[in-house]
Amino acid sequence: MREEFVALLFVFAISLTANVALAIAWWRSGRRVRELETRDLQPGPVVDDRTERLERSVESLASQIDQLASGQEFLNRLVAERLIRSASAPDRPITPH
Repeated sequence: MREEFVALLFVFAISLTANVALAIAWWRSGRRVRELETRDLQPGPVVDDRTERLERSVESLASQIDQLASGQEFLNRLVAERLIRSASAPDRPITPH
């Protein structure tokens, strides 16, 4: 009987500790929610040098990527034309320029 009582006390202590921790967490989360609800959600636009530099960098990268894409298209067209020419004239070797 003594062992059963000790086991019961052990389970009760764990349950009590868990319930107290959950109650504190619930109370703190409710307080945090109320704090966030009262805060102004629209702080206003913040424009500084870093934002402007980032925008310029992104625009520069976009133009460079466009140039790379057009260069890749040109090379693909060139290779395709050479392959077509070599297929139409198999006896003529392809000479690099």
